[in-house]
Amino acid sequence: MDAGPRQRAVVVTGEPAQRLADVVAAAVTVAAESAEAGRYTGEVGRTLAAVVGEFGARIVGEAELRGFSTGWQEAMAARPAGARPLRADPAHA
Repeated sequence: MDAGPRQRAVVVTGEPAQRLADVVAAAVTVAAESAEAGRYTGEVGRTLAAVVGEFGARIVGEAELRGFSTGWQEAMAARPAGARPLRADPAHA
């Protein structure tokens, strides 16, 4: 009797590259187990690729935001004493 697909939780933490590697490894594992069970299809492959692509896009977005935030904090910390950031004129925004 077929017990169906195994279910497991995948916890993804750490640096962005490691997180993406963990997701890719999980997708490859799912693909391999699906193939061993004779249930791998093109749709399974496309779905797994979409999951990895979506996760990769989120990691890139987070990295860009973190990079901007870090750069801004460094710029504010390095400014000369008494210097203030300029505010844009609302008429030109």
